[in-house]
Amino acid sequence: MEKKRNRKPNWTEEQGLLLAQLVNEHKGMLRGKFGPTVTSQGKRRAWDTISQTINASFPLVVRTGDDCEKRWYVLQSKAKDEISAHKRESSLTGGGPPAKRLSQVADTVFQVLGLSEVSVTGLPTGIDTSMMQALEMQQRLPPEPSAAATQDSPADQTPFPSEAPAPSASLQERR
Repeated sequence: MEKKRNRKPNWTEEQGLLLAQLVNEHKGMLRGKFGPTVTSQGKRRAWDTISQTINASFPLVVRTGDDCEKRWYVLQSKAKDEISAHKRESSLTGGGPPAKRLSQVADTVFQVLGLSEVSVTGLPTGIDTSMMQALEMQQRLPPEPSAAATQDSPADQTPFPSEAPAPSASLQERR
């Protein structure tokens, strides 16, 4: 007969918040690219340090470094969902109640991840085509008369002061 695996209790909100705060403290090691200073052994030691801190704060349940790492990825996923829902709700029109605030865990995860990994922000060298169209339209329009020109009499104003027609050849001959 197979041995039944004993499950650990679920992570509490406080344990998740502490985990997110500890990952934020160690994010240079945990989220850094591999290189001379960031190694897989260094990352493993960081997760073990985080698990020791969590076990010291919550001694009833013993968590391993692997448990903490797995829970971190679950927290990331849930926080990304919560952040995207918050952005979607806050951009709605039509009034109504304001969007719910992010939970402490989601806010801490957002600090660790940064803005670029939470949503699509566009290409860094991309061009906003709608803005380009607006600028082109603005350049095509004639300039608006200045405030000083509007105080003159209407007879002295030309419809487009900067584009006044040049005198014709016949007008020049009369002078």
